[in-house]
Amino acid sequence: MGLRGALVILGLLVVAAVALTAYDRGRIKRRLVAVLESAFMGRSKDGEDATEEAEASWSDRRVLRPEIEPQAATEQEAANSDDESGHEEPFGSIDFIVFLPGEAVVERDAALGIYKQHEYLIDKPHRLYGQREGRQAWGNLARDPERARYGLLALALQLADRSGPVNESELNAISQIGLKLADALDRPTRFNMTFEQALERASALDKFCGAFDVIATINILAESAPVFRGPAIERAAQEAGLEFGNRNIYHRKNMQEGPCQFLYSLANLYQPGSFDPLRLDVFQTQGLTLFMSVPSVPEPPAAFKAMVETARLLARRLGGRLFDTDRKPLTEGGLRAIQTQIQGIADRMAEQGIAPGSLNAARLFPP
Repeated sequence: MGLRGALVILGLLVVAAVALTAYDRGRIKRRLVAVLESAFMGRSKDGEDATEEAEASWSDRRVLRPEIEPQAATEQEAANSDDESGHEEPFGSIDFIVFLPGEAVVERDAALGIYKQHEYLIDKPHRLYGQREGRQAWGNLARDPERARYGLLALALQLADRSGPVNESELNAISQIGLKLADALDRPTRFNMTFEQALERASALDKFCGAFDVIATINILAESAPVFRGPAIERAAQEAGLEFGNRNIYHRKNMQEGPCQFLYSLANLYQPGSFDPLRLDVFQTQGLTLFMSVPSVPEPPAAFKAMVETARLLARRLGGRLFDTDRKPLTEGGLRAIQTQIQGIADRMAEQGIAPGSLNAARLFPP
C-alpha cells in the first residue's frame, strides 16, 4: 500500500473516531460521573484518616443554606407547568408510553426477549410493563416470574432524569422497539402522546428536576477534642438509631412503605467519605456530615427535623459543633431557615402531582 492510500485510510479512521465520540459523549460523561460518585461514599480500599474534604456525590445538586433563598426562575417555570396526572402508577405523568393492546395473552419471555435485544439503544430509564392475566395489576416484565402472562403491554420511556430531557432520537428509538414488539406479537400500537407533546413534557420535567433536586446537610466538626474516633462514632450512631450499611456509611432507615429506603445518612466529611468497618478501632476524622435528598424522602420537613435531632445528639456525644455547608456555625435561626425552604419545596412538589418520596419522585431523583 502506498503512502497516499495509508493517509486516506488514516483520515477515514479519524473521522469515524470523531463521529463516534460525538455520538457517545453524553453516555461517556454520565458513566464518568457515576464512577466519580461511587468513589465518594466508601469505595476506598483503606480506612486511613484523611485531611482533604470529600468530594460529595451531590456536588452537582443544590445544597440548601441557612439564608432564605429567592425562588429560582426554574422553580417558577416548573410551578407554572401543567401536570396531567396527579395519581401514582408504574408509569404515566413522567413517561412516553407505547401501548400494545391485544386479546390473546402473551408469555413473559416472548415479549421480554425482543425488548432485551434492542434496549441498548436507549440511555434514559425505560421499562416494559404488562397487565397480568386475569388482574388489573401491572408488572415489570424484567422482574416478574417466567410463568407470568399478560394482556395489555406498555413500553415506557422516562422523559427526563439528571442527565436532561429526552430528545427526538430517543423517542424514535423507543418507538421502533414498540413497533418490533407489535410485529412479533401481532398487536397494534397506541401512543399516550405525540412526539411534540413528549418533548414539551420532557422540558417541563427537566426544569422540575433542576428546581427541586436539592440536598440538606448538617456538618459536625470536632470542637472539644481534636478528632472524632471510630469507636465513639459507632456508639453515638447506634444511639441515634443509625445503621451501618450501603456505601460503608450510616443511615436512618425509612420505616414506612414506599420506594424511599433511607431518610438521611451520616458520612465522613473528609475523603474517602466512608468508614472502614475493619479499621474502625483506629479510624479518626475531624468532621462528619449528615445529609438528605429533599425530594426523595416522604415528609421532608419531618425527616429534616429528625436529622437535626440526630446531629445534636452526635455533637453532644462526640464533642462537636454544628456547621452549615459553608463551614459557618449553624444557629437555631439557620436551622429554621432551612426547614422553611424544605417545607416550600415539599409544598410545590405536591402541587405538581409529584409528592416527595413518591414513586415518581424516586425515579426522577434516584439516590
